[in-house]
Amino acid sequence: MQRFLKATIAVSIAVLIGVGSFAGGAMYERLRTPPALAASAAKAGVTPVPSGKLPALVKEVEDIIVRDALKPSSEDSMTTNAIDGLLNSLGDTYAMYFDPKANTELRMDSKGEFFGVGMTVGLRETTPTIITVFKGSPAEKAGLKAGDQIVAVDGVSKKKWDLDDVVGRIRGPIDTKVTIRVAREGSAKPLTFTITRARISIPNIMSDMVGTDVGHIRLMQFNDKSAEDIGKAMVELQGKGAKGFILDLRENPGGLLSAAVQVSSLYIDSGVIVRIDQRGKPEERQMAVGGTATDKPLVVLVDNNSASASEIVAGALQDYGRAVIVGEKSYGKGSVQTIRDLSNGGAVKLTTAHYLTPKSRVINGKGVTPDVVVKMDPKLQSKPATDTQLSRAVAILRGKF
Repeated sequence: MQRFLKATIAVSIAVLIGVGSFAGGAMYERLRTPPALAASAAKAGVTPVPSGKLPALVKEVEDIIVRDALKPSSEDSMTTNAIDGLLNSLGDTYAMYFDPKANTELRMDSKGEFFGVGMTVGLRETTPTIITVFKGSPAEKAGLKAGDQIVAVDGVSKKKWDLDDVVGRIRGPIDTKVTIRVAREGSAKPLTFTITRARISIPNIMSDMVGTDVGHIRLMQFNDKSAEDIGKAMVELQGKGAKGFILDLRENPGGLLSAAVQVSSLYIDSGVIVRIDQRGKPEERQMAVGGTATDKPLVVLVDNNSASASEIVAGALQDYGRAVIVGEKSYGKGSVQTIRDLSNGGAVKLTTAHYLTPKSRVINGKGVTPDVVVKMDPKLQSKPATDTQLSRAVAILRGKF
């Protein structure tokens, strides 16, 4: 199955989720106070830049630009590019700078509230494609549908789109308009939709009954509300007769590490949920928080785009034998990103650790292999009749009643 990046557009981005991505990221912490960098660097055999030298060099180049450049750049531009340069020096795919505006949006992402149109978008190769349109959202009311391929946003079209770029153009202040042109299967010409952005609380989960005995819960991303939302959904579904549950983590790119631990703890009463390996520090163990929500049979659905926090949950439930994992091998992102706030209101995100399952299995580059492998085109997920992965999960779950 082809991998692709996904973002929630409320637009939201899935975390981490961050402005433009969690293609999948487990957010570890938002830290304000830097650690003793020089000491940890020395232990790791890294030679740090002498104190004060780097700022002096940066200031020296700034002075040259201001004094001699034919077209001097703005202070904001120089600041942003200087920070980007420092992060690029890490060779860290997930390192990123968020300016103050983007940092504010990132905070909103983790709380599940956004300004936008109410849909998720993924990049299939270089083509932005609508994955999900939320019920009652401006996108649904305008007529956008899952499977629509985005051709242009506010008149801007590109041969090769970057996910952050697409999301950034669709996002915007509340009550403003955005025009989205899409190519739709069966339509001879592109369709154009003008949508008014709104404040949207992303439906972080979608839940329903399959038949009269199976509760199906699909989690879109891991944020502050995830465990609470799943807990409420299970109570509701149990009231409708659910004898067991399917936790659907397909296309879930990750999110907050704390949310992954909390969601796992709904099903695991005690023990290690995830092991975290950080530079120059002893292994850290994130433990179950206690108070499981159910002991009913459980099946977890994953696919090639289930990443990071999704893999933490699937790996933990598999290690403890608490759930049967069904679907396809997960993405294989076993790294943890930390967000550190900056004095200008912005923030930087960078990789600070790797995680392992409770049994110390490596996920990074390997993924979680399902107990029952069921391959399927992701386009078939939208219709229960063609969702063979869900059908198999239901059959396995019913076999445990």
